[in-house]
Amino acid sequence: MHVKKSIGAAVCLLLGVIVATLMADREANPPDPARETMAANGEQIQESTGIFQWNDKEVRSVEWEGRNQSWILQRQPAATEESMLRGGWLLNGSELPVSQAESRIRKLRELGKEGGTRRTSTLSHEVIVGTITVTLSGLKKEPEVYLIAVEPDHPEQVWILRSGDPLAYLVSKDAYLELEQLQ
Repeated sequence: MHVKKSIGAAVCLLLGVIVATLMADREANPPDPARETMAANGEQIQESTGIFQWNDKEVRSVEWEGRNQSWILQRQPAATEESMLRGGWLLNGSELPVSQAESRIRKLRELGKEGGTRRTSTLSHEVIVGTITVTLSGLKKEPEVYLIAVEPDHPEQVWILRSGDPLAYLVSKDAYLELEQLQ
């Protein structure tokens, strides 16, 4: 009986610490009303700082699987990491000038900064229309996979989702389609 009371007290104490930590974080980082807008369905959207947080020099490959087009951008194999940074690029297996590859990567990274964010759980009946898979050099060898989603009631809004991230990132549909069509 005494052990059950001790466990119950420990659980209550732990829950209290968790709640206090969450409340302190919310007070230290309150929502910024100047950065908030409304989605088409009235859901509050927070201004985005961007979903793609990589250094462009770390990108080894980008695989775009869209509804209308698919493409693969990858660095040409290099003997050393240093030569990889200066090396060329392939788009669907054909050589691509470095400036065009870097422009495409920059456009992709900036795509996630154009809109706002909202909680992924508030999306309504979203349909996945594509994926973006990014492989980075360095210690992280697992590719980052992003899902592209739209809500049937608001097809003009395109959202990017990342596994484990509670936020959905709104992106410009025109910029998304332009990037998808690049060949």
